[in-house]
Amino acid sequence: MEAIALRISAPVVVVARPHVTTAGLRHALGDCLLAAMFLLATLPAARELSFSLAGAANLVWLTGAAIMAVMSFARFAPRTSTVNLRTLAASGGMLILPCFMRPTNLSIGALATTGLIFELFAVALTQVARVYMGRSFGILPANRGIVTKGPFRWVRHPIYFGWLILSIGYAMSYPNERNIMLIAATLPFMVWRIDEEEAHLSADPEYRRYMDRVRYRFWPGLV
Repeated sequence: MEAIALRISAPVVVVARPHVTTAGLRHALGDCLLAAMFLLATLPAARELSFSLAGAANLVWLTGAAIMAVMSFARFAPRTSTVNLRTLAASGGMLILPCFMRPTNLSIGALATTGLIFELFAVALTQVARVYMGRSFGILPANRGIVTKGPFRWVRHPIYFGWLILSIGYAMSYPNERNIMLIAATLPFMVWRIDEEEAHLSADPEYRRYMDRVRYRFWPGLV
């Protein structure tokens, strides 16, 4: 009888290699740079913490900047984005200028109390808005999905408004010439940044419908 040989092949194990792309690396680098910027903003506040009303305002600023840094690592990659000198300048000016404020010339009385209230309101507003945004948080103009719930039902840019109010509250707690000038310089960059973002998002019909429903950028009935 002729012998029959059976050949049994060993199973082939295919190991998937991580898929690294230029876009992915660019997104990761952007996350790191953004987080580093917000962490640098906490350094002056961390050196000036104290058990006082102004010290509490400093702690609120530190907390808000630290949360922004952490959130920088939890973002969706955008569907589309606009990265050019205009968007980099507008975004950088809006975010970086307030980070140069310094905790000197402590305010007292009603001004200090109002500054702290502004900061607490701003942190609460921005964090609630971020909960509704989820991982759609971003800095440069990009489409990560249109968010229309929570604070976004009343205004189109609650996080930018919160960042502005947080900065104003900090300047009220530490009313020196440097801080006031930085707030004044931040405003045109913020308006420019919003214009760039809305120009980008307007390519999406869903966002155009959203703009028709929600007319105001910062505060219902005013701006």
